[in-house]
Order: sequence, then C-alpha cells, then structure tokens
Amino acid sequence: MKIDMRVVPQGHSRLEQDLELEEFRDDLPPFSEKIHAVAELDRMGETVVAGLRFEGVFEVQCSRCLVHYSVPVKSDLHIIIKEEHGKFGHSSDDDGTDFFFDVNHEVVDISSAIYDEIMIELPLKPLCSEDCKGIEIKGSGVVFESGRSSEEKKEQPVDPRWEALKKLKK
Repeated sequence: MKIDMRVVPQGHSRLEQDLELEEFRDDLPPFSEKIHAVAELDRMGETVVAGLRFEGVFEVQCSRCLVHYSVPVKSDLHIIIKEEHGKFGHSSDDDGTDFFFDVNHEVVDISSAIYDEIMIELPLKPLCSEDCKGIEIKGSGVVFESGRSSEEKKEQPVDPRWEALKKLKK
C-alpha cells in the first residue's frame, strides 16, 4: 500500500486500496483475490498515525494430506509515519516511528508492514480440518494411511523383500 503524503490532509482522512503486493508475491501463498485494505489516517503536522485494516483469502496446502484449501486472513495494525529531512522508507529506529518521508520522497510504501502481518496470521502448519487423516497411499495391495491410530490399522500383506530386515529386528 502506497500512501502519497502530499495528498494526506491535516486531520482525519480515509484511504481504500486493493493490494497485489507484487514485491512479496514469491514469498506469499497465492491469493484468490486482491487484498482489500482500509487506512484511517490522522495527520498532525509532520506525523501521520495510520490505523490499517486488511483482509484477503489465501490458497494454502494442508500439511497432512496436501490438499489445497482457502484461508481467510484479516488483521488490524497501527503505523506511525513521520516527516524528517534526509530520512525515508522503513524505520529501524526505536522511537516508535515505523516509516519516514521527506519532501524528496513523499510516497510511503507500507507493504512490508502488511506482508509481516500476513505472515504472522497465516498458519505455520496449515490443516484443512482438525481431523484430517493425511495422505492415503494405495498400491500393490498395501494401504498406508497416515493419521490413523494403531488400533484402526489392519494387518496388510508384507512385501517378501522385507523379510531379511525382519530377521535382523529379531
């Protein structure tokens, strides 16, 4: 989301955008539609406080069964943007300011803050459902289902090539 500070008036204003986050596209899972963001901006002199709300739907892969499914992501964040001569872009200062701009660089790109928030909201190990049983592999008479408890597993025929290893186990 890019905010042109030249058009942000003193006092309260509102900005709505659909985001594509092109620079982070390779690091994010695919999303089915653009991310919609609404920024409530309050400008007081050289400081702008932005209350940002965004939402979108991402396509992720279940970590058990590898099926693709949709995950809605919705979040709020607050950003402080200050005008300071000679500084622009993302801030690494500890004074609470997130981004800087000056008269030569008045367009502030806050996409990196949105990307960070999306990465926090997305599940580390996505599951299509809590009771997902995992991958089902069928072939040559042997059936393996990850996710089934040991009581549910049925005795399946063993490939005769494994017999030599079974002897070592005993």
